[in-house]
Amino acid sequence: MYLGFILLSIMVLLVMVLIHELGHYTAAKILGFTVEEFSVGFGPKLISRVRRNGERFSLRLLPLGGFCAFYGDEASDDGEQKPKKDEVLPKQPKPQEETTQQESKDSVKGGDDLLSYVMRSKIDEDKAVAVAQNSAPVRLDKNGNVAKTFFEQKPWKRIIVLLGGVVFNFLSAIIFALIYIWAVGCPAPQITEVYPDPQGNPYNELQKGDIILAVDGHDITVMDSYSDLTQNVKEGDTVKFKVDRNGKIITVNVERKKITTEDEDGKVTEYVGFGYVSQTEFINANAAQAFTYCVPYTFKLSWSILGSFGQLITGKVPITQVTGPVGSVKLMADVTRADWRNILILLPLLASNLAMFNLLPFPALDGAQIIFTIIEWIRKKPIKRKIQGIINGVGFIVLLLFVLIVDILSFAL
Repeated sequence: MYLGFILLSIMVLLVMVLIHELGHYTAAKILGFTVEEFSVGFGPKLISRVRRNGERFSLRLLPLGGFCAFYGDEASDDGEQKPKKDEVLPKQPKPQEETTQQESKDSVKGGDDLLSYVMRSKIDEDKAVAVAQNSAPVRLDKNGNVAKTFFEQKPWKRIIVLLGGVVFNFLSAIIFALIYIWAVGCPAPQITEVYPDPQGNPYNELQKGDIILAVDGHDITVMDSYSDLTQNVKEGDTVKFKVDRNGKIITVNVERKKITTEDEDGKVTEYVGFGYVSQTEFINANAAQAFTYCVPYTFKLSWSILGSFGQLITGKVPITQVTGPVGSVKLMADVTRADWRNILILLPLLASNLAMFNLLPFPALDGAQIIFTIIEWIRKKPIKRKIQGIINGVGFIVLLLFVLIVDILSFAL
């Protein structure tokens, strides 16, 4: 049974990667880019199909990323395009005799997330001859001319393509948030136990089964959670809880005070709180709530994720609290097995997380490729592609090592 939850979690990750790569692919097709391969996952190919226009769609073994590779993804050291030994392109129409020499340009292997790196390449007159002789898999555009490589496109177009994955992830997060709020609602505490004070009297007027709906007149929603509404309540302050008690709405005054509890082994614990134990219940599950809060809720998630990245960099959040892909799969399987509704809660979080992560200006991520392109746009000439390739290659290795380390630590500690 647990294996089913593992497989479901892997499928969720694959969907997130698919959405991201589909964003790159869609933007590229709209702007006239030539796509070599659209792949979900990396490593050995499990399924691979080539369309009549030469685009390859692949599903690879490791569902930890993906890429959208553009024309010109293999090059020799001197920049000359290499024929692909394992690929036979559909027969292409020959270019007209007037075809002129193409200017030398660079090319890229999929401006993307965990797999993207750039390599130097050129297009010269020998390629036009090769196309005419059908001796090399040079791609042609819809007009029968040699297709432009990624770097032949204008910088603003490349930036849009690089942002495509992030935009699609963000839009999907909004849709997932809409589904979550509508189908599940927002979490609220339901009282399961009220602690007695040393004299045996309850610390407050709450009763078992009460569901807290509002704090001091502010309704609990996905934008204003219970913890948000009570985080600034100090010791000695009294707040008004609007609660649902067996279908009847009442108001209960509760003071935040020092609570003393004793467990079955006689261990005494002291803390400042409201003196109750609760479990999560979901409230306000309706279409109006969903359409009202899906967009701001997604922005809230994204902002909190950026804050978490910042706390990780500054050391406020230890690396042991970070999970890699393997740990994420296990976490999703565990929480989904506990309650099926949790998977709907995780979907907008995962989509927002992937969007924000790829925006980071770290080598091998979309954010770094955007920075390179902006620099090229300003300087009117690119940073050497070989240097970019080295930077992104090192960044990719660092990312792989990082996720490997955090996964090991999550299981070891």
